[in-house]
Amino acid sequence: MTGVGSGWLDKGEVLRETSAREEGPGLPDDTPFQGASTDTRDLRPGMLFVALTGERFDGHDYVGDAFRKGARAALVSRVVDASGPLLVVEDTRLALQGLARAIVRKRFGEGKKLVTLTGTAGKTTTRELVRLVLSGKNARSHSNRENWNNEIGVPRTLWEWGENDGDAVLEVGIRNPGDMDYLSSVLLSDAAIVTSVGEGHLETLGSVEGVWNEKSRLLDWVRPGGGIVLPLDLLRRYPASPIFRDPGKKFFFVELHPQDGATNRSPLPLPPRSTILSGSIRKGPDGEWILSSSGEPGIFSWKMPSPSTLLATDALLALAAGLSLGVPLPEGARRLEGFQSLPGRMQEKRSPEGALVLLDHYNANPLSLRGGFQWCVDVWNRERALTGGGQQGKLLAILGDMLELGPDAPRLHREVGKMAAECPFSAIFYRGRFFEQFQEGHRAGGGDPGVLVRLPETAPPVRDAFPALSRGDVVLVKGSRGMHLEREACLLGVEA
Repeated sequence: MTGVGSGWLDKGEVLRETSAREEGPGLPDDTPFQGASTDTRDLRPGMLFVALTGERFDGHDYVGDAFRKGARAALVSRVVDASGPLLVVEDTRLALQGLARAIVRKRFGEGKKLVTLTGTAGKTTTRELVRLVLSGKNARSHSNRENWNNEIGVPRTLWEWGENDGDAVLEVGIRNPGDMDYLSSVLLSDAAIVTSVGEGHLETLGSVEGVWNEKSRLLDWVRPGGGIVLPLDLLRRYPASPIFRDPGKKFFFVELHPQDGATNRSPLPLPPRSTILSGSIRKGPDGEWILSSSGEPGIFSWKMPSPSTLLATDALLALAAGLSLGVPLPEGARRLEGFQSLPGRMQEKRSPEGALVLLDHYNANPLSLRGGFQWCVDVWNRERALTGGGQQGKLLAILGDMLELGPDAPRLHREVGKMAAECPFSAIFYRGRFFEQFQEGHRAGGGDPGVLVRLPETAPPVRDAFPALSRGDVVLVKGSRGMHLEREACLLGVEA
């Protein structure tokens, strides 16, 4: 955290925001809290400890430990035996949200901006790209750390938004109907982004339309005159959505065109105050991949670290968000030069033998698998071009189940198998209980059954299960985080 005093809330502000009553030792109203924590493992002296409760935990059991570590007070829903000041509320989760809302008001009062984003795929990568686009000031943009994007992580992230930080970029993840409404009180933003909508969390949201209905609620909480940033495809798919009839918002749609910049799609009726940002990927003179503008509203160019259409679309979303907040496109693209992939998300790493291992195992769904397959084929072709085409390496994949897809999981794994059949893989190593469905789809797509290798679901992976690698080979590692494919990646000699 980067500030104390007026930059954070003091005890009096906490009382006014939460209607808490005091128990235990007294504490002056102007006593500042140097942040809030819901976990004593990361609590630092001067913080407010918030005792949350759940099905498998009760933060009230740790209030004593919090005071021993220097907490100035504890926000609780029942009185416990403790040595420090207690602030008692009816519901500590709702109180935590209220405190986050108060922090946002403070930052807005200082002239800072807040960008929120959600989506089936690309959230975290887009978040990091937006942070770079907004990094023109001396202060670094603030954002979620780790996977703090749920009903607890979002308020905690906002509590960490310090007075010395720059603007904030807030990633929001949802799993259940109503999650976005639950968080709505702290999601008021200057710009909001939906990166993509596809099959994800279908076990709770039911359908892709259910995913859109839940995620698009984020767009309702943009401040008057603020920007809504979306792939143009979402307007095509959901043209009747009420959000597109809101006259108080500015719309920024992005679209990635083929390399020649051409498009055969018919024009769409656009909402009032709409801007379309088009881009295309082309090869530069030295074999590099460049994302550049395809027309209005401005000229920009970004040398991409990897030839991925998903990364290119995420970059367009970030540039559009910056444009909505006054960052010119050329300047935003220049700031993107500092982009580095996060662990497990679109990373390129060399094995000791010189093979290229593509790590994208942090999460998986059909939408991200399609992009991952295209990415690895493009990288493979790039590697072949760099060697003059004389050395044709192997294209391999290590795949795992896509989780949280509900009853549609068998069908969706068959569809992904069909996608894989369209790629020139010389071998696909698969671990998970949906191997048979993946295999069925691969066969239906005309794939060679000899390239499929089933890995044991429970036994630890062994290096001998994979072929020897050499320079020119490309290996895609892709699956849901719960499949722990980082173990296979480590066997290939790369740190995942």
